[in-house]
Amino acid sequence: MAQQWNRPALPPPRLTADVYETAGGEAYVLEIAVPGLTTEEITIEATPDNVKVATQRQQDEQDNGRQYIHREQPVRPMARLFEFPTEIDPDNIRATLEHGILKVYVPKAAASRPRVIKVDRAA
Repeated sequence: MAQQWNRPALPPPRLTADVYETAGGEAYVLEIAVPGLTTEEITIEATPDNVKVATQRQQDEQDNGRQYIHREQPVRPMARLFEFPTEIDPDNIRATLEHGILKVYVPKAAASRPRVIKVDRAA
């Protein structure tokens, strides 16, 4: 019987994400699937133009000595660069990890945030 596992069935693993703007327009939010990773296995770097998210799964002690026939869980480093249409504030980025979803709150730079202009009555 031919080994079915040698045939490519899936595209190479990559970080998948949903990116949206908050209702008030003051920030962007990244929601990135990182199942099974810990906070120590994730790094985030930011500039005023972009955010880079990288992951590196630590070698599991249980893997020692295993001879895998087929493995789909990504074990190699992965990274993804997110570029934004407006300048962001890298000093105030926050990130949380819950239930395998990394949520990155990326505030816009003050100059890029929408402002409400009050209209005065003419004298």
